Amino acid sequence: MSFHAPISIPGKLATNPFLGRKAERMGVRMHAGLRQRGAGAVDVRVIDLSTHGFRAECHLDLTVGSDIWLRLPGLEAWHATVAWQEEYIIGCAFERPLHAAVLSTLLRRT
Repeated sequence: MSFHAPISIPGKLATNPFLGRKAERMGVRMHAGLRQRGAGAVDVRVIDLSTHGFRAECHLDLTVGSDIWLRLPGLEAWHATVAWQEEYIIGCAFERPLHAAVLSTLLRRT
């Protein structure tokens, strides 16, 4: 099933909110640790999160395609790849998705 085509449902938004994404990202405000390969962790603020990725405020100059590890509250470090960076905002894709129950627990904490 493709999610890249506009949909038409009476009384509903006629565009797809997941366009270009594997899952809907939920707005959050949570502090986390982020580290690059071979480096120490820095503090970041995650501003949206899904089972497949996240967006965060980060004051590192990261290279698109580079590996990073995100440590969310109460979880082990989660491997991700930098998809884009614009000034101090990064978008990253997890190498393996978060389980939906884990995401739900994290969202309840915010």
